[in-house]
Amino acid sequence: MAEQITEQGEAFIAAWDRFSSAAWETRGDLPGSEQSRADENLLSIGISDDPAAVAKKLRYAMYLRAQSPWLEAAALGAVVPDMAERLMGDDTINEAIWSAIVSLEAMGGRL
Repeated sequence: MAEQITEQGEAFIAAWDRFSSAAWETRGDLPGSEQSRADENLLSIGISDDPAAVAKKLRYAMYLRAQSPWLEAAALGAVVPDMAERLMGDDTINEAIWSAIVSLEAMGGRL
């Protein structure tokens, strides 16, 4: 049974949802609003003990370092066919980030 997400965890998820929506829409430079800066600050340096929140932080990190459209799409939540095989040909850091995301999301909570 999935545990309830904390209020702090909800803040991370809301920040991620706003960030990822803007990233899908703009596909480039993101808006520099006060809210978007606050969201990116939370995702960058915020501390959380909520697995769902940490998964969103890792998705943010993966998105920022993505050098291919398929990796960027995966970070934003798209289902990428043959993801494991693609990562094997990519880089070990992305493999580690992705496996951590999958592990945290498997722990439960609203993701």
